[in-house]
Amino acid sequence: MANSQPYDQLVGPLQVYIAPYGEAVPAVNATPAGNWVLLGPTDGEQSLQHMGKLTYFRDNDHQAPVKAVRPDEDIVLKFVVVGLTLENYARIISRTANLVSAGGPPATRKLPLKRGAVPTEYAFLFKGSALSPYGALPGMFVLTRAVFDGEPQFAVARDGRAGLECEIYVLDDPAVSGNDSMGYLIVQTS
Repeated sequence: MANSQPYDQLVGPLQVYIAPYGEAVPAVNATPAGNWVLLGPTDGEQSLQHMGKLTYFRDNDHQAPVKAVRPDEDIVLKFVVVGLTLENYARIISRTANLVSAGGPPATRKLPLKRGAVPTEYAFLFKGSALSPYGALPGMFVLTRAVFDGEPQFAVARDGRAGLECEIYVLDDPAVSGNDSMGYLIVQTS
């Protein structure tokens, strides 16, 4: 019997990149350039969940359903960013413009912890050097329009590495046509 949970496990730590919404997507085997910023690696425990149950319709002539439709659909990614910087913490909970120099001496920077009412929309790449099922080849999940959702939790591990639990909620991208409007997985095959 197949697993009934709607999860795809992303294997191994991935590199998470973000850019302003609308940024061009690089080739699967290229290092992102331009406005793409490396948020950092994940801790290796990331998941992508497809949500949206089917609604079934019946008629008087059949005992079983005669039609099924998916009235809504959602995609959520959950992961922990490790090796966190103050700038990337700001990108996750609000925006880097909220970072302010707090004076000194000593010189300091301050990040207000209030997230605000309207989240910043980003484009996301989740790149893995061996994400392809065709061998040790690169692959990446591409989300052209998404927001940080959930309730990020800051933690420091026993090894002293700071991490932030993140949840990404995918938005339908009107600038992308067809089935790619909620993102896609692309892998190198040879």
